[in-house]
Amino acid sequence: YPESDEFIEALLHELTGIRVTSRSYKIVRLDSPEIFKYPFLYLSEPGFLLLNDKEIANLGEYIRRGGFIMADDFRTAEYLGGPEELEVLRDYLKQAVPERDLVRLDINHPIFHSFYDMKTLDMAPPYGDWKPQFWGMSDEHGRLQVIAYYNNDIGDFWKYLDEGDRPLQDSTTSIRIGINAIVYAMTH
Repeated sequence: YPESDEFIEALLHELTGIRVTSRSYKIVRLDSPEIFKYPFLYLSEPGFLLLNDKEIANLGEYIRRGGFIMADDFRTAEYLGGPEELEVLRDYLKQAVPERDLVRLDINHPIFHSFYDMKTLDMAPPYGDWKPQFWGMSDEHGRLQVIAYYNNDIGDFWKYLDEGDRPLQDSTTSIRIGINAIVYAMTH
């Protein structure tokens, strides 16, 4: 923050024609009613969440109202020796919307074809030797409302592409994945 946020906004406009401004993003507390003003939330490092009852209630209400959440930058527990970070996110989502499940996504999910037609999800994470996984939670009509990039950091790749610090293929894949998520969220 804020490099990757600003870079993806610029690319979103340049690559899709979707008009955004440099003020299109804002840091908002999960316990604030202000989250309901935004149709798209980017949740960084959800493996470190420690939510109170109000935040869990707002999370559930946000999802039930049709909001979309991109959870990014979390990995397997062996990284820091703590709880399994995917299970931290899964537990809070289950508390917020107990009637829904977080399930593994594959390349056939429509989110990976909403703007760019992704042929593969194979990519190296920006750090570590883990295999990135893609998880999602859908509403009762099958509309995806949460996408989680586990064992990966899509936002870091956005920054790295701008700085030229990582392989071009993985960085451009992350741009396509991110733009697909934004376009999917705004059109479904």
